[in-house]
Amino acid sequence: MLVWHIRTLSTRNQIIKAEDAYKEKIIKSLNFHSEKDAIPFYNLPHKSLLQIYNTTKKDKDSGFCENRLYYIAHRIQCSPSTLSKHIVRRTFLYKLSFDWLESSLNVLLDMNVSGDRILRDLWVLKYHHKTIQERLLRVKKAGINNLYPWMVRCSEDILNRFIQISQETKSILGEYKSTKIYLAKRLNTSPEVIEDIYLKIPALKTIRVTKAKNFLDFLISEGFEVEDIANKLRIFSASQNTVKQRLEKLRKLGISKINLNVLCRSRKDFQKYCESIESISKEQ
Repeated sequence: MLVWHIRTLSTRNQIIKAEDAYKEKIIKSLNFHSEKDAIPFYNLPHKSLLQIYNTTKKDKDSGFCENRLYYIAHRIQCSPSTLSKHIVRRTFLYKLSFDWLESSLNVLLDMNVSGDRILRDLWVLKYHHKTIQERLLRVKKAGINNLYPWMVRCSEDILNRFIQISQETKSILGEYKSTKIYLAKRLNTSPEVIEDIYLKIPALKTIRVTKAKNFLDFLISEGFEVEDIANKLRIFSASQNTVKQRLEKLRKLGISKINLNVLCRSRKDFQKYCESIESISKEQ
C-alpha cells in the first residue's frame, strides 16, 4: 500500500512537471520582453495560453504586433508589467479581431478617455467601436467632457440618469466650480471652512450639489438660519425625508425651537429624546 502511494505521488509530480514545462514552452513563444511581463501568464490554464499563442502568432504574421500586451500598453501609455496583471484576467482581449481591438482603442483615445481609466476597465474594449462612439458622443453633447469607460457599459437608464444629474449640477453650480465653493457662498463662509468640515465629516465631501441645494432650500424654508446650518453641517449626512419626519414629530410634541443636532441623532437616541419630551408633557 505504501509503495503504491509513493508511486502515485511520483507519477503525479511527473505529470505536474510535464505540464509546467509545456506551459513554460508556450509562454516563452509569446515574445515577452522580460520575465516580469510574463509572470502573470503562468497562472493561466493551458487552454487560455494556447488561444493567446494562436492569436499572437497570427498578429505577428500579419504584421500587427508581437504581443497584444505591448500593443495595448503602448496605446494607453502603461507599463507592460502593470498591464500584464490586468490582461490575464481579461483574456478575451486575445479573442477579439485585431481590427476590433484597434478600432475600440482609437475611439476611446480620440474621445480623450485616459489610458489609466481604460486600464481599470478593460471590459470596455469588448464593445464595438460604433457603440463606444455613440455612447460617448451622447454624453459629450450633454456638456459632459469628463468621460469614463463605464458610460459605455452601463444601462440606458443609468446613463440617462447620470446625464440628468450632471445637467442639473451644472445648472445649480453656475459660476461656481465645485460643491465646496457653492456651499461656502450659500452659507456665507469660506471654502477653507468647508474644507475643514470635510475633514471632520468625510461623508460631506461626496454629497451631490443637487442634494445640497435641495436640503439647504428645505432647511431655510423650515425656518433655520443660514449661520445655524453652517455650524451643523452634519445634518447633510441625514436623509432629507427623515429630517422632515422628525421635524413634524417634534412640532406635534409642541416644540417650536428645534436644534439641528437633535435631528442628526441616531434613531434610538431620537426616540429617547421624544419619549423624554412626552414624559415631561404628561407631568405638566
